[in-house]
Amino acid sequence: MTDLALERSVPAQRATANWIVSPAFDLFLLILVPLLTVPIVAGYYLGYRTLAVAAVITLSFAHYCSSFVFYFWDENKAYHRQRWLAFFAGPLILAAIYSSLLLVPAGALVLASALFFWNTFHVARQNCGILSIYRHRAGVTDIEQKRVANRAIIAASLFLSLWNIDTHREVAALFGLAPLDWARLLRIGAGVVAAIAIVDLARVVWKRSVHSESPRAPEALFLLASVGFFFPFLIFRTSEMATLAMLLPHYVQYMAIVWLVHRRKFGGGTSGAGAALRKLSGSLVWLLPALLITGVSFYLVLELMTRVGRQSLALTLFVLIAFEHFYLDGLIWSFKQAHVRRTIAPALLSPRP
Repeated sequence: MTDLALERSVPAQRATANWIVSPAFDLFLLILVPLLTVPIVAGYYLGYRTLAVAAVITLSFAHYCSSFVFYFWDENKAYHRQRWLAFFAGPLILAAIYSSLLLVPAGALVLASALFFWNTFHVARQNCGILSIYRHRAGVTDIEQKRVANRAIIAASLFLSLWNIDTHREVAALFGLAPLDWARLLRIGAGVVAAIAIVDLARVVWKRSVHSESPRAPEALFLLASVGFFFPFLIFRTSEMATLAMLLPHYVQYMAIVWLVHRRKFGGGTSGAGAALRKLSGSLVWLLPALLITGVSFYLVLELMTRVGRQSLALTLFVLIAFEHFYLDGLIWSFKQAHVRRTIAPALLSPRP
């Protein structure tokens, strides 16, 4: 989810509520969401690895597939046709580039490294976007607040993601092809940038407090959670496990925001979406099984292809789906586009639950 430039989307006077939905919803599904996914990681280390892997794949692919539901909005069809190169040709071009890189030497290392860094940026930008919702709901439209907070979140996320980058097999192998110690240089450089960005963030927060405009609890809590969102990289020994522990809360956050947008737009049976989408948006009785079936289906495909000796092919396809998700998210949540601001922003800023 890219940065939600909500400052230009709807009048600030509409953004008066502190919480996006409610304290319970925001705390458990957006701010303290790592607490919900701790059992999955703990289950992996306690020996329930099959169950943990199944839960990870279920969450991840339910989250990936959530991006595609925006293609089913009636009001998006003309917009997508107008930008057909981006919405229809773009995914095919990305798939062609991906496939081509698999055929060249070191291409797999390049793809794995691109996945790691694009994933880091993608997750950090989602946190920037959600923070923008809180900031706008508090009536803060100062562009400096947004830019400084975004820089701090992205810089801190990158630095933390590089903390144990030496343990990431593909990225470390790619860095090993160069004569310099790129892992160490990037870590030091990212650390310096992150420190400067966080000091600058402290400056603008202090500036707000001096003017009796200190961030309210929801915004302040989410800001802290966003800056430290990549904390698993300080805890887990390997980059792969840290990435997994970091991504699980991200999956939940994303699906919560997507559900909220659809709930507020279509949950009441209004026009603009097909009957199935309105039904999924309006009732968790339909939504949760649909997400479960989607995720479990991908897990079963992986299990089947593993049993017939095609696990590498399945993983290759799954990684491509992740890339497509990153790409499409950059389009779907691009609030620089007037259509996106008009169709999505009101749902995010609505006072309704």
